Amino acid sequence: MLPYSPQIVAEAIHAHLDAATAARGQALLAIPGARMPGPILTALAGMMDDFVRARLHLLWLDERAVPRGHADRNDGQTLAAWQAGGALPAHVHAMPAEEADLEAASASYAATLRGVAADGVIDCCLVGFGEDGHMASLFPHHPALKEVVDVLAIYDSPKPPPRRLTVSLACLHRARAHIVVAQGAAKGLVLAKARAGADPGLPVSLLPAARTTWYADDAAAAAAGAPTPRS
Repeated sequence: MLPYSPQIVAEAIHAHLDAATAARGQALLAIPGARMPGPILTALAGMMDDFVRARLHLLWLDERAVPRGHADRNDGQTLAAWQAGGALPAHVHAMPAEEADLEAASASYAATLRGVAADGVIDCCLVGFGEDGHMASLFPHHPALKEVVDVLAIYDSPKPPPRRLTVSLACLHRARAHIVVAQGAAKGLVLAKARAGADPGLPVSLLPAARTTWYADDAAAAAAGAPTPRS
């Protein structure tokens, strides 16, 4: 577990993207929605050089099935946060969750991922999680956890709105690196349980431990029973 600050996490992400670009000529970054990634993305945009930016593909872990531009969309707020720090990456792949046919939309986004990287491997995933342990739109004990396709439609999310697109656990498992951020005491309690072992009732615990790095703020670290990190 490492100390959290937007700058620290942004530097870690940038290191993964820089290494991917040097090794394969491009980099794939997948990000979550909600408020957590905003400061990180602003910091990341500010430190990114033109070489990496021109070769970076930005993807999302999930999206709510609402029209583009809707306040509930993940992409709008995350792109705004990025642009607060600098220019957008050359390749931005928003999830087409506004489409009426979510099955077709999920297949289209899976094709987008495979079109960018034939092996479907994302270089770095920035992962947030809920107090119930869900990540992306993969919820505790949900049948979607067993899906092997890259991207799937969700019709019964326990959190509104019920209709969403999400990458699968199988897709997440292939990623080269996962950076998970815990903020606040409630998330710290989840962190402690997740680090104790894999549990389908706590989806974030199902990430491969060897390729997952946890970042916790002081409150989360204290609730998890770890020494308070100093940033």
